[in-house]
Formats: sequence, C-alpha cells, structure tokens
Amino acid sequence: MRKTAYMVRCVPRYGFDNTEVRTIDLDLPPFAEHDELEHALGFYFASRGISDAVFAIECDADGYFAVINDEVYERQWGKPLL
Repeated sequence: MRKTAYMVRCVPRYGFDNTEVRTIDLDLPPFAEHDELEHALGFYFASRGISDAVFAIECDADGYFAVINDEVYERQWGKPLL
C-alpha cells in the first residue's frame, strides 16, 4: 500500500493565549478511517515527547480535525494555519 501525506488541522481545545490552528502532515492514505487517524496522531505527538495531546477527533465539511489540549501549544510542532 502506498502512503501519502494527509494534512490534519489541529485546533486548540479552549483557545487560550498563544494557541492557534496548526496543521500537521501524517503518512496516511487520503481517506483514512478515524482509528487510523487517532493512532497516527498519537504516534506523531509521542515521537515528539508530548503525551496526552489529542482531546478528540471531530469531522466537519472539510474533513477530520483534531482538538488538541491547550498545554500542548507550549511546545513547537506543526505549522500555523494562516
């Protein structure tokens, strides 16, 4: 199976100071299932030494997005969505 980059929007849980929507690229097929995305997000943050980052995974008209605990924003990861 060929893997492709899958961009995921990461939004803060409450949106305290210094939090913003960020994006990350994961190696997943374009139409990944919820469980695959959950596993890939867990691995992404764990490999950066960040635990308990993902609060929830939701879906809207633009696809899946991850709700990220605000404490995680104290670290460098992802790209701010402008």
